[in-house]
Amino acid sequence: MAERNTMKVRIYSPQGTIYEHRAYGCNVKSIDGGVTLLPNHAPILVALDLGAVKVTRCEEGDPIDYIAINGGVLEMRDNVCEIITNFAIRARDIDEAHVLTEKQMAEQEMQSAIASDDTIAFKRAKIALDRAVNMISVSKHRRIR
Repeated sequence: MAERNTMKVRIYSPQGTIYEHRAYGCNVKSIDGGVTLLPNHAPILVALDLGAVKVTRCEEGDPIDYIAINGGVLEMRDNVCEIITNFAIRARDIDEAHVLTEKQMAEQEMQSAIASDDTIAFKRAKIALDRAVNMISVSKHRRIR
């Protein structure tokens, strides 16, 4: 009976399997808005936006795991939610000092791009800034083991 009320969540990136656990639910940010997936959800294929994946795990106390992703694709079928992305990192693995440095560098690159009127450099710096801000936001949800 418990199997029917849970699902498996897997997240893959070029570095391999980043996350795999049984869960009661999974929240993601699609390119069209937020999506909540629960066990026995109808099959679905969704394009994901930069954001956090929030997974409510099947353990005592229903812990919630947060994973930062840079977009990707989600497929849900047969109580298996699989996310394929070019980058994913769990909240517990984020080095906040390193990400803050990345954020500052991106902000400086944006200022330089504005000063030189370089729209391509500005867009690249904006993407880097958005990624750093996403990781900083996700890192705030780090759980103590």
